[in-house]
Amino acid sequence: MRKRNRISGINIIEDVPWGIHFCQFCQTKEDLIDITVPYFKAGLENNEFCLWIVSELIDEDEAKEALKVNIPNIDAYLQNGQIEIISYTYWRIEENALDPQTISNYLIEKTGKALASGYDGLRYSGNDFMSHEKLLDSVIGKYPIMALCTYPVDRCGAVEILDLIVNHRFTLTKKEGKWEKIESSGNNTNNCWQTEKILQESEDRYKAVFDSSLDGIFITIPDGTILAANPAACQMFGMTEKELIQAGRNGTVGASNPELKYFLEERARTGRFKGELDHKRKDGTTFPGEISSSFFKDKNGLTKGVLIIRDVTKRKEAEAKLKETLDNLDKLVKERTAELQKAYDSLKKSERNLAEAQEMAHIGSWERDFATNELHWSDETYRIFGLRPQESKVDYNTFLSYVRPEDRDLIESAVKEALKGKPFDIYYRIITANGEERIVHEKAEVVFEERKNPARIIGTVQDITEHRKAEEKIQNLANVVESSAEAIITESFDGIITSWNKGAEQVYGYSVKEVIGKSILILEPPTLTGEIEKLCKIVQQGEKIRQYETLRLRKDGKLINVSLTIFPVLDNQGKITAVSVIATDITGRKEAEEKLRESEEKYRNIVETSNEGIYLVDNEAKITYANKIMETSGYTLEEMIGRPIWDFISEESKPVAKRSFEKRRKGIDDSYELKLVRKDGSFIWGLISAKSLFNKEGKFIGYLGMLTDITERKKAEEFLANLETARKKEIHHRIKNNLQVISSLLDLQAEQFKNRECIGNSEVLEAFRESQDRVISMALIHEELYRGKELDKLNFSPYIEELTSTLFQTYRLGNTNISLSMDLEENLFFDIDTAVPLGIIVNELVSNSLKHAFLDRERGEIRIKLHREKTTELEIENCESTSTSFILTISDNGIGIPENLNIEDLDSLGMQLVTSLVDQLDGELELKRDGGTEFTIRFG
Repeated sequence: MRKRNRISGINIIEDVPWGIHFCQFCQTKEDLIDITVPYFKAGLENNEFCLWIVSELIDEDEAKEALKVNIPNIDAYLQNGQIEIISYTYWRIEENALDPQTISNYLIEKTGKALASGYDGLRYSGNDFMSHEKLLDSVIGKYPIMALCTYPVDRCGAVEILDLIVNHRFTLTKKEGKWEKIESSGNNTNNCWQTEKILQESEDRYKAVFDSSLDGIFITIPDGTILAANPAACQMFGMTEKELIQAGRNGTVGASNPELKYFLEERARTGRFKGELDHKRKDGTTFPGEISSSFFKDKNGLTKGVLIIRDVTKRKEAEAKLKETLDNLDKLVKERTAELQKAYDSLKKSERNLAEAQEMAHIGSWERDFATNELHWSDETYRIFGLRPQESKVDYNTFLSYVRPEDRDLIESAVKEALKGKPFDIYYRIITANGEERIVHEKAEVVFEERKNPARIIGTVQDITEHRKAEEKIQNLANVVESSAEAIITESFDGIITSWNKGAEQVYGYSVKEVIGKSILILEPPTLTGEIEKLCKIVQQGEKIRQYETLRLRKDGKLINVSLTIFPVLDNQGKITAVSVIATDITGRKEAEEKLRESEEKYRNIVETSNEGIYLVDNEAKITYANKIMETSGYTLEEMIGRPIWDFISEESKPVAKRSFEKRRKGIDDSYELKLVRKDGSFIWGLISAKSLFNKEGKFIGYLGMLTDITERKKAEEFLANLETARKKEIHHRIKNNLQVISSLLDLQAEQFKNRECIGNSEVLEAFRESQDRVISMALIHEELYRGKELDKLNFSPYIEELTSTLFQTYRLGNTNISLSMDLEENLFFDIDTAVPLGIIVNELVSNSLKHAFLDRERGEIRIKLHREKTTELEIENCESTSTSFILTISDNGIGIPENLNIEDLDSLGMQLVTSLVDQLDGELELKRDGGTEFTIRFG
């Protein structure tokens, strides 16, 4: 696509390739349009994006108009964005075009966007690459770009012209009204001749301008030396050219002139400047001069300056006269305004007379002939009723059909009164032909013939719907103002009160009669003198003042706090005519705020001086406030604020704290103990009392916490707990020792009876043994409690294992074929009130099986089971589990108990003891006799 030749659109140029770079020298705006318009037309018609940077010769609007002459649909191209026309000055400001590299980068960016939008390439025209044409060549040679550089020939010196011709593929110049193309080739003598001719023409033109100019022209160098002066400059300063050259800058401009330094700096920075300076002539007089200066390089490359001076003395004198004339005109305008005001006042007086005349005007007229019963309406009357003028004939019944039924009797009554010679003036409602309800005002009177008989009735009708709505709106507003509890006041620009509502009477204590026509300053306290006038001036500028809080003075001399809203009152033309003030008495609110502030201060002092730690936590568990006492944790307040509370809580207390925080979210307030971590790593115990906080919408926003240091109390409790534990252990130890002593005494006593033959096998020995076993069972319980960590609860399964082991050693003796099978659930803890009777029951039933179940048998088995009956988890200390109901089963496969034997009737002390202890446990005893004996005890 880039290699294909493009249509240039210029007659003297054939098709050109992408990367072409040529220039045009032009003298006038028409010269510029001759080349650029067909150039861009060809680009638009051949799917190219066009960019025109317009120069000083033409502005944006003129460029668009020039394009429209040859391209009728140019607006469509502009709207679609295929062509952009940018002002030379805007380009420099927005794109920093003083830097040619920036411009070239911009062209590359524009080309990329054009290709992305489907265009074949970019067609450019401008004059931004003076002295940098080679840079432009290097850019457009790599991209689908063609560039036309346009330069005003009279702005270029000989060196610039030659440089431009050399650095462009070809140059377009106008000779004798025709455009010619100069090819850029160093070996082409014809081209050199053309170049020299252009240069010569340029030099001749500059010389003619220099000599014939009415403005003074200096050729200078940057240090202020004057190299040449034209005749106009010599005449202007009253010096010869030689004298001006000798005088230099300091001899023509005062060195102390404050503007001179600025102008020189501006020219050094930008290469040019414009402005005004005072100059001095040879005779010492001064004159104001409008100056324009810029730098250029001569054919040797030296920097020189051209300075054009225009004597504006006469213009300044004209401006002074114009000012004097304007001042006189202003005076005449004021006088005329006064006359017009007088005429206006006279006109207002005449308006009242005009209103009476208008009242008699026929807005809509009608006439009813009583003889023929015909009704005649004017065109306007038809329109009022929603009909086309004269569209159809109407009669009285037709008229009544448009009247609201509720108002027809009013009309009938009015007509009857009119027949008696009394004209009527009524208001009623109608429903127009298009269904719209309107309100009309009607006046009518009956015309009588000579014999006093009614001949006809004539009247006018006027649609006053909008007027009535406006009146109602005004009345509603008036009612709102009058019934408002706020003071609503209107004052003129000179501070005179013109309206005063009921609310103002309540707020300020003055009645309407007391203040109308009085100065608004009666409400201003002496300490605020000038405030009302200041606020009024602000509003007169069209601004509004909202919720301005200040003090005002009541009639009774009391100062009150008010909130003011002040705004301008506008007439129909939008002109400010007065000032309206809405005042709200906020004295009560201010007093409440002060009380609240005092209360807050009081409670803040209480909080800050409290011996308890007080803090606030937000809904994310972060601390937002803490009082001074909280610094006893070792952290400063700055270190605590913003951090989550978990940072200050020990690991073992965090679960408790988090559960408590969730309770706060639900609005549950409670107190709990936490182990907290100080900054130095030590621990303190705190009692936390927490109160949930919710906003107006019921959303949880955090809680208020109070921390009491209970570290010393916890230490005391721990000490007492340890003391109590030691005491209980000592008690269990002594009880165990005493029971063992009793067991030993029983054993000794039994030995004494055993040596006697008469009672060696008697029931006395058996009784001793049974009593000894019962004592041992109780002693084991106290021994287990003494050895265990728990002083009030016994892990019962290990206890049963030890108890049965002792019983087997006692009763089995030589019979070693009796086995024991135990199925005991682990971690079943019972208190001592349950453990003691339950241990005796196990002792009695197991010892009975060992003594009686396996008589005359070589082998046997005793089985013991203990487990929960229900799976109900309860949280207890040390996180152990228990149940509400348990089952203890003790069975054997011995000879069993006869069916006809009732255990409740047995006189055996052991069985009586078992049944009594089961009752003591609120349990149930069940006996099964199949294949041996099985006792099942359910207890809770």
